[in-house]
Amino acid sequence: MKFSIWFNQKPDFFALIDDYKDHISSVYLPLPYSLGNSWRDEIQMNDYEEVALYSVIDTCNKYGIDTILIMNATCEGENTWDKFHMLKLIKFIKKLHMRWLTSITLTNMLYAPFFRKALPKIIIYSSINCYLKSVEQAIYFKDLWIDILTIDRDINRDIELIKNIKDRTWLPIQMLLNEGCFSNCPYRHTHFNIAAHRVDYNTEERIHNGKYNLIEDYSCVPMVHKNRKLIFRAPFIRPEDLIHYQDIVDVFKLDTRPESTERIRKMLDAYIAWTYHGDLKDIIDFPYQNIPYIDNDKLTRLSFFAKLRKCPKDCYSCNVCEQFFDK
Repeated sequence: MKFSIWFNQKPDFFALIDDYKDHISSVYLPLPYSLGNSWRDEIQMNDYEEVALYSVIDTCNKYGIDTILIMNATCEGENTWDKFHMLKLIKFIKKLHMRWLTSITLTNMLYAPFFRKALPKIIIYSSINCYLKSVEQAIYFKDLWIDILTIDRDINRDIELIKNIKDRTWLPIQMLLNEGCFSNCPYRHTHFNIAAHRVDYNTEERIHNGKYNLIEDYSCVPMVHKNRKLIFRAPFIRPEDLIHYQDIVDVFKLDTRPESTERIRKMLDAYIAWTYHGDLKDIIDFPYQNIPYIDNDKLTRLSFFAKLRKCPKDCYSCNVCEQFFDK
């Protein structure tokens, strides 16, 4: 089993590729800021567009590892429907494809037929931000010439639904394994829209002018702090539970986007071994603070996966998850 990881733009990332080349299926890459936003506010290397991007593609190509340029933003402003912006993207991607970029990920389905016509041999993934969670949606994406379907994280534990999507489309399935956002979050669309605009809402200037960060005070973060059991509503898949997906899911994606190379190594080691002994928070991208130690071995002993598959999704009347914390 191999895993898809994010290029974190750290100098030691290339050594990681060398060490884990037999366990990496693909490396996903951000769109250069000169062309748009791949979804998050993060510092991009000065030479990213002209040097680093090509270095990653060349290194991965040497080992037969796919490279995926992601266009995950849920909002591109006026560029969303701008033909000339789309043609600019196509021109840039063609240049990368000639250098052996293998794949792209799309959120904006207006692009799909044009990208397919211009780049007939490139692999097109639907983005996780397409929120694919039904057979009906999957068929629509197939009709739009999508090659690989990325399912919404909310259905990660609905094995029958994932099977149905695969059986009805005959398309490969990609699943994000270790993201910590809890399912059906009422803030998700707002949060991702903010991320798409690369808003820096913590600058001293904003605070000085009385423009405070609503996300920190009035979002899923304080919800979890008030009710810590919500953390288990995040539909992450532990290394021990990969066995349930080995014949269903084709691409296993790890959320390594904000991580140090050292932490990516820890995540890879755990998922390659299908087991992790320690605090679950070490390998899951939880955005929450002050969450107590979560003994991953204890979750295994308590049949975590079997219980969460039957989750009633009503934390105010259910106390099952309280037992998962290390008291």
